[in-house]
Amino acid sequence: MKGMFVLCALLSLAPAVQAAPGGTLPVLANRFGAEALIDAEGRLLVAPNGARLQRLAADRWMRMQGEGTPQQWFDDGGALLREDAGYVEYGESFVLPGAAGASPLWQAFLADGKGVRLGRAVVDALGQVRWPALPDGQWAALAVPDRVLWTASSAPLRFFDLAGQPVMDVDEHAWQWVAGPFPGRPVYVLCAVEEDAPCRVMDEAGTVVFADHIDALLPVADGGWWLRQRDLWRRVDARGRPLDAVRYRQAGLYPRFRQYGGAAGPRDWPDEVTRLADGHGQGTPARGWLLADGRFQALPRQRVAYCGGRWWIGEDEDGAPWQPLADAVAAVMRAPDEATRQAPPWRLRAASAGRGAAVLDCAGAVVFEPGRVERFDSVDGALLGTFAGEHAPRLWWDGRSAHEVPAGLAIDDDHLAPPLLLLRDQAAGRQHVYNLALGRVVGRSIEDAAQVDERAVVFRRDGQLGLMLADGREPLAADYLEILPWGEDRTWTRRALDEGGEELALLDADYHVLLRRHLAFSGVTLETTWQGAQPGHAVARLNLGTMPLPDGPYFVQQWVDRNGRVLVSDVSCPAAGADVLASGAGVLLGQGWRVDTTPAPPCRLPAALTPLLQGGDAPR
Repeated sequence: MKGMFVLCALLSLAPAVQAAPGGTLPVLANRFGAEALIDAEGRLLVAPNGARLQRLAADRWMRMQGEGTPQQWFDDGGALLREDAGYVEYGESFVLPGAAGASPLWQAFLADGKGVRLGRAVVDALGQVRWPALPDGQWAALAVPDRVLWTASSAPLRFFDLAGQPVMDVDEHAWQWVAGPFPGRPVYVLCAVEEDAPCRVMDEAGTVVFADHIDALLPVADGGWWLRQRDLWRRVDARGRPLDAVRYRQAGLYPRFRQYGGAAGPRDWPDEVTRLADGHGQGTPARGWLLADGRFQALPRQRVAYCGGRWWIGEDEDGAPWQPLADAVAAVMRAPDEATRQAPPWRLRAASAGRGAAVLDCAGAVVFEPGRVERFDSVDGALLGTFAGEHAPRLWWDGRSAHEVPAGLAIDDDHLAPPLLLLRDQAAGRQHVYNLALGRVVGRSIEDAAQVDERAVVFRRDGQLGLMLADGREPLAADYLEILPWGEDRTWTRRALDEGGEELALLDADYHVLLRRHLAFSGVTLETTWQGAQPGHAVARLNLGTMPLPDGPYFVQQWVDRNGRVLVSDVSCPAAGADVLASGAGVLLGQGWRVDTTPAPPCRLPAALTPLLQGGDAPR
């Protein structure tokens, strides 16, 4: 922002300091339009300059170009790591296969220092280019770890190696990219667009390894291939010569037989094929999988399920134990989604005639069969059971113990925080708190819950909020506008005062008052602080609203620590002729430092605001 001024010992030139143990956070000042970077002790690490601040990774922050300042990168201590007179706009993250734990990368739009658009590049958390900026296209990671792809709207496909060098161009006006490169084999399957000619398997030097009519190709460990023409797979050697006459039919391909950009990733292997005795469909068909070692693995007439971190095969009806699927088969199975991977190590058996629903382990053995349960529903590592003839769950099972709540009540699956559950009483229109550790309902009934965790419930009764502990005691009666737990040992409360305004209080772990302030208005937000890669909540932001004073309206917000001590105050001052909104200059105040949006003249802070800025009450 034009004319922004820092009043302190030349903060812009001071050496960076080590961020406080509580971490670092950006604070968005109202009239600055951009963030400052502070630590949890309130020290100013990076002053606002009218440009937005963005956290990119652990110990890395980036500030966009400001008026008279280049784009800049900082660490958590505010040390300036890099400047660039150009422009880098970070976009989607760019994740290479097998790169877990590596330094993060992003696709980014780049322009040079004169504003010339360079295009999209792949950059790191310091804005340094990993793959070059190219116009009118997108970068894409492939299933292979050592090649990336540039796709342009009106230019050839370009493949690059990890050093950022181009290794292969494919003109899609003439050639269709069917498959490749493959892990350890930098070859590509290219098929002519305009003619029904054999496709070429070509290396990066332009040498044709072999040619054939190919709709999909997968590498085999011995150097050969699985090759598909329309819906039939066959084995060929490294030069594309058939190894036998056996064919394997893949269903579900019509009307699109030819793949696009296959790289032998999990999505490229067929889910299941049917082996034919020869290429003419003679003999007894057999279901199964094509394996990466070149074998065909027959599939018995059984089901496949993912459980406990791996694939299993079996059938619940025959009573035989399920067996882990062979590693060679699991390697070509499609990866399960995140929810399936994180699910507990059990499977559910549906209720049927003569028997109720049950929980089975991965091998198919019954581990929990209550008898009367008609349906189980999975919820965050546990199960809710609904009894036959009922419409809502009354049974809780977490893999260790089961709890049946009283008849007439139902478990509310929107408020589950073991050991605390919320139970609905539909007939009375009320709710009850159930403690699994005590095995009973605790405390008085409530209207509903605003927040539930394993230690307490913020509840509503008679239109006001209160707090109930896990044993049913109520240290905070239903007398509040807002109750906001802050970790395990702090709680914010807001309540209306009879004489007008509000009381904002900060309580300790025993709900004793650490801080009490009388304000015209207040709102509390728990800010995210960062200690490297670890997020925390060492700082809260207080919105204290707009206060009319004799010389005009002032808007104030403050950032405070876990004892309520004011770290930073942001004040928006009145503008000439404005009597409702504080739309004038802005001031950001800390311990021993001050930043103004307009230094000539700066905003004059009236004495009436001094108690508020020091952590006291609002002016009356």
